[in-house]
Amino acid sequence: MAPTVNEIERPSPNSARAIRTHPVAPERLLAAFRRADERLPNWTAEASGENEVRAVRTTRLFRFRDDVKVRVYARADGAGSELTGASRVGKNDLGQNFRNIKELLQAVERETGGQNRPPRG
Repeated sequence: MAPTVNEIERPSPNSARAIRTHPVAPERLLAAFRRADERLPNWTAEASGENEVRAVRTTRLFRFRDDVKVRVYARADGAGSELTGASRVGKNDLGQNFRNIKELLQAVERETGGQNRPPRG
């Protein structure tokens, strides 16, 4: 299940943000984000901290670079993640950071075997 527009917000014209819950252990979720970052085309891993992943997504056409940061934290029901994406250039990303976060969340869902889906209802 792909993230919907309501799950990813756009606090400014050149950024995007999402907060999700995941029914997996934080360590497994963090590893899934790191694997997804390594496997996705046009993504480059940056220095990551103990509970975070930093990446750069390069656009195909103009080769713009967008920063994506993921913070993973423990919750009573599994793990939580906070994703932020921001463009390095320009005043409006034309929705690219929204698409970056959506692409990364879909890849993490594949990495966790679909256990990343938010609860229905």
